[in-house]
Amino acid sequence: MSDLKIIQIHSGFVSPVLIANGENSILVDTGRKGFGNEILKAIISKGLKPANIKLIILTHTHFDHAGNARFLKEKTGAKIIVHKNEAKCLEKGYTIIPRGTIPFSKRMSWLGRNLFPFIGKYPSVKPDIIVENELDLADWGIDGKILHTPGHTKGSQSVLIGNSLLAGDAFFNRGLKGVFPPFADEPELLIKTWEKIFKLNINKIYPGHGAAFKIDRAIETYDDIKSKYLQN
Repeated sequence: MSDLKIIQIHSGFVSPVLIANGENSILVDTGRKGFGNEILKAIISKGLKPANIKLIILTHTHFDHAGNARFLKEKTGAKIIVHKNEAKCLEKGYTIIPRGTIPFSKRMSWLGRNLFPFIGKYPSVKPDIIVENELDLADWGIDGKILHTPGHTKGSQSVLIGNSLLAGDAFFNRGLKGVFPPFADEPELLIKTWEKIFKLNINKIYPGHGAAFKIDRAIETYDDIKSKYLQN
């Protein structure tokens, strides 16, 4: 466990995360379709073989996170883990574009849902392991667990490793004032998920888009926007 490293792979506006742990390594998210070889090269550059990736954990099944799931499963032999609420989406190779949380993303969401629904498509693949609420990673030599963290989507999940959270699109760190995602199907639920996350005693968050940041930034964002979503 002392040799474990958490490494972001910035690929096509998305940030999959490699949990480098020798022969029991894990990839969290797979990026957009067409970036699979780039992700493989990044894994190899860290001194790992493709076969060292034992698990591919999907934080959710949007096209920019599950786009290379089938490709990377074939190249690594890894088992794919997804939350039960999105297992059927993965098998179909389609997840609807999420709703926007700010004016610009609301317009983009409307376009994606109504005029360009094909954007949500990606190569389908059958998951190997389905999570309901939590999954301990001890069987794969990792002192950590998968947690259900809904709000961005119903099946969103995060990976807790020590005092770090690999959070997918529960957080967003690309060009906005705070770290609340510009897309979320249920923003009110996501705010409540954040409240639960703040109780996990973590100090670092790895978002699905952008660089990792300290928990203080998330708390600051929460204080700025909570009144917008927590009316009651």
